[in-house]
Amino acid sequence: MSDVEYVGKIKGIKTFKEHEQERLLKSMVIPASELAKRKQEELDRAKEFTRSREDESFYARTKRSVSPDCPTPIGEGVG
Repeated sequence: MSDVEYVGKIKGIKTFKEHEQERLLKSMVIPASELAKRKQEELDRAKEFTRSREDESFYARTKRSVSPDCPTPIGEGVG
């Protein structure tokens, strides 16, 4: 191995640092269409969260139709 010497960089091959910098820049630059898509997804997620919160508060205000000490499971006929 003592006769190995550095000649130069092979064309088209990137160093790890160059590769990571390029990957970082690609992840930072987002096309406008992608931004619009992400914004719509975030709005949909917020609406869904609001709906689920309202459903939970409605459910908490309603009374159960069967008493907890009733031996008949829900869905079975009585008698």
